[in-house]
Amino acid sequence: MRTWVSSALVALAFVAASPVLAASERAATSKRTPITYEVSPRLSGQDLIGLGVTITFNADADGETRLELPDKWMGRTELWRNLSDLTVEGADSVVEDSPGARMIRARPGRRLVLRYTVNATLPHEPRQSDGYPSKPWLRPSWFYADGPSVMVIVEGREDSPVRFQWSKAWPKAFTLASNLEDGQDADPRDSVLIGGRDLRIVRSGPVRVALRGTYPFADVDFASALDAIVRAERDFFGDVPDTPFLVTAQSLAIDDGGTFSGTGKHQGFAMTLTPNLSLDEVRVLLAHEIFHTWNPSRLGKVIGPQGYWFSEGFTDFYARRLMMRQRQVTPQAFLDAWNETLLRYGTSPIIAMPGEEAAAKFWSGSGEDRLAYQRGALLAAIWDQRLRASGSSLDAVLHAQAALHARSSDTPLPLAFVEAAKAQGLDVAPDIKAHIDRGQPIRLPPDAFAPCARVEDVVVPTFDLGFEPQVDGAGVRTVTRLRPDSPAARAGLHEGAVIVSKRRGVNGDATQPYDLIVREGEGPEHAVSFLPQGSGEAHYQHLVLTPEASRNPALCDFQATPPRR
Repeated sequence: MRTWVSSALVALAFVAASPVLAASERAATSKRTPITYEVSPRLSGQDLIGLGVTITFNADADGETRLELPDKWMGRTELWRNLSDLTVEGADSVVEDSPGARMIRARPGRRLVLRYTVNATLPHEPRQSDGYPSKPWLRPSWFYADGPSVMVIVEGREDSPVRFQWSKAWPKAFTLASNLEDGQDADPRDSVLIGGRDLRIVRSGPVRVALRGTYPFADVDFASALDAIVRAERDFFGDVPDTPFLVTAQSLAIDDGGTFSGTGKHQGFAMTLTPNLSLDEVRVLLAHEIFHTWNPSRLGKVIGPQGYWFSEGFTDFYARRLMMRQRQVTPQAFLDAWNETLLRYGTSPIIAMPGEEAAAKFWSGSGEDRLAYQRGALLAAIWDQRLRASGSSLDAVLHAQAALHARSSDTPLPLAFVEAAKAQGLDVAPDIKAHIDRGQPIRLPPDAFAPCARVEDVVVPTFDLGFEPQVDGAGVRTVTRLRPDSPAARAGLHEGAVIVSKRRGVNGDATQPYDLIVREGEGPEHAVSFLPQGSGEAHYQHLVLTPEASRNPALCDFQATPPRR
């Protein structure tokens, strides 16, 4: 009897376990099976009107497979509204799980083919006011699309192999590029796609540059500068130097001043810029964007805007430092970049905004985003000076932080830095609480940049443009709310005048003249020049190159010094 019961239990256990085991095997098989993404054109005659995306994958083992549609990115929301005609071949049913998600019901392991269209969102050629393609830019002869705004994801397949291909339906006149071509198994959301009849491809070492538009520098010089930056930053983190790296670039029609925008990608980054920026001006900006390949993904768990003081501020800090060490910039250009930060920070009307409020308003477009860059970079300089004085360096902290993250990837980015700094003998928690959390203004100590530069205090009039430029949908800028007592009005600027171009002037800098070319009604164009100064005073710090560093640029490399005895 006892033997019979035992045999029966074994038999029952086998029957009960078989479906579970099979489901487990199917789940494992689904996750091991590659997910294939294919991008094709949607054409009307010869004009591109959309992108077709086809994703092939296997259904989940429990019969329900959830899709995540594009939703939030760079302050945009409901990005799924740009998608249409979503169908799933092989599904028994597809239902809306939420506006940004779909639930597929299908036999476990069945081959599914998802198809949808990405629609155009840009009704004109891109201007400075358009910024960056956080929503897909599609024009009749070209496109520029960011992964987070166009790629649908199969939930729970983060570890699945990913394959990418361009459809054979693309016209031969189109040149195409994506970092997914080089980055096998990359997260599709960490991608960029660009193509066009006038897209140019230039290579330098491991760097492939795909760019459209006009620039004041040669394509080959641009690629060479990027190659130097990539190699310097890979060397800093000890990475393989020859892994492919894609850079995509689109020029913007100028509205006011110069603009550079971009974001890091898997083995690459995507950018936009106005054609009035020289290569020397954008080198450090390029170094910033490329450094995002490692910061934050290799240094800690991303926590959103609350951690941007580290991911953005430290990236600014190292972009400048590594370019200086590689002699990609001169000592004076290195300090000029720092002085721009010090000026904007010191004269900011929101310098004392608490960190929680600044993080909440990061994407508001009112200047709160710059606080994260400024605070993080200035604190990095202060902490590095303290570490170098004790025989260590911020370099050592970041290398230790990267090693810590490789062992334990769940530590939030700022906390990972706090722990790595503490291991080097530096307690940064009080500074974070004072300057990041409470918003207490940061001041550089006199020796923060010694022996490269000395820190000086500057007092200047407050910046006051005297009017508000208003940009319409066609990119035309008009003078509005002009104050009669302003320097601009006294110089001859009138309400309603159209600003044709700005020849000179820096927003936020009251010491630099503004030179505008304007037009009133049908009248001729004429120049207006004025100093954008208000009645108040602004106080900020400024770096001055030392005579020793002007003779010996290595003094601006900031290597660790022996500890004081």
